[in-house]
Amino acid sequence: MTRPAHDGASTAAELAAMTGCDVVQSPVLDVRRAAALPPMEGVAGVILTSRNAARVYGDLGGPERPAICVGEATARAARAAGLHAEVRGGDAEALVQAMLADPVAGRWVHLRGRHARGDVAARLNAAGQDVSEAVIYDQVPLPLTDAARDLLGGDAPVIVPLYSPRSAKEFRRQADPGAPLHCIAMSANVAAELDGMSGVDLIIAEAPDAAAMARAVMATLQRVEGTGGAH
Repeated sequence: MTRPAHDGASTAAELAAMTGCDVVQSPVLDVRRAAALPPMEGVAGVILTSRNAARVYGDLGGPERPAICVGEATARAARAAGLHAEVRGGDAEALVQAMLADPVAGRWVHLRGRHARGDVAARLNAAGQDVSEAVIYDQVPLPLTDAARDLLGGDAPVIVPLYSPRSAKEFRRQADPGAPLHCIAMSANVAAELDGMSGVDLIIAEAPDAAAMARAVMATLQRVEGTGGAH
């Protein structure tokens, strides 16, 4: 499990309960929040394209505002942070298209990590909407744990769910697998970071959400369990 610690622990527990397999946690990114939010006076609402942004907003004491979110998981995190959240699409591209079709009034801000895709604010501004952006967290690379390296260097098949392009990129940079490796990408953008990586069975989830990832993990496990088990 390569997700950052906050999401990784709960996702690992869910997958372990669902599959009955060992799930080794080895976050490849650590979320580091900014010291403060941008000034929020006069801001009509916020745009959130990750759960990390929603959590950091709450941690930094962000005021009550409407929030337009990517996916229901981000919306739940936004509501927990005191925001009035609605979902517009399952990824940044779908969110932009939805906001182009149904523009927002007033001044909005896209709160994001240092590494983000989609040019959300720039594209909405080009269409005449007043949207700025602010980086409120960074994701710092972490090394794979010894336990993860042992699994990757073993003989048993290893299943690696990858939930973001950055985590996939960082996993590829560090991994030197000898074990049969089955990587499950949350989207085509995630899968693209593994393009050309040798010896990898690459699966793309049918939708960019946790439920689809869980189904893909289970289907992959059922497919490979006859080869000696998987992690």
